[in-house]
Amino acid sequence: MERTLPFAEMVRRRMESRGLGLREFCRGVDLDPSFFSKVLAGKRSPPSEDDVLRRIARFLELDACELIVAAGRIPREWDRLWTDRPLLEAVSRLCAPGIRRTESAAPAAVRPPPRAQGLGPRAQGLGPRAPAPKAFGDELL
Repeated sequence: MERTLPFAEMVRRRMESRGLGLREFCRGVDLDPSFFSKVLAGKRSPPSEDDVLRRIARFLELDACELIVAAGRIPREWDRLWTDRPLLEAVSRLCAPGIRRTESAAPAAVRPPPRAQGLGPRAQGLGPRAPAPKAFGDELL
């Protein structure tokens, strides 16, 4: 089975094959060229917003799910993973064969983030609230 290319490589190859320069590409997907240049160079992470990744995929005629996964995100089309226990277990077996799982807990690698469950970490009792950010002037003192 062929592995998905890293996000930057996938985008760079498609831009080259279509003869697109950075500025032309960024105009087409409404992104800042300076930011995206750093993404392509591996100095910044890919965009995290689903709609931005889908715009990129549509513009470059790439599979949206494949691009989203290459960016390290879970596509919304895969939401059934969080609610369909047999499907989750089947995916877990494919991703980590030979590892025994207990019946009581979903594998940590595919457990939905708190926001996907509708509750933040504080509401779930998963830890103390982070301290409020200091004002800029407080940092100087």
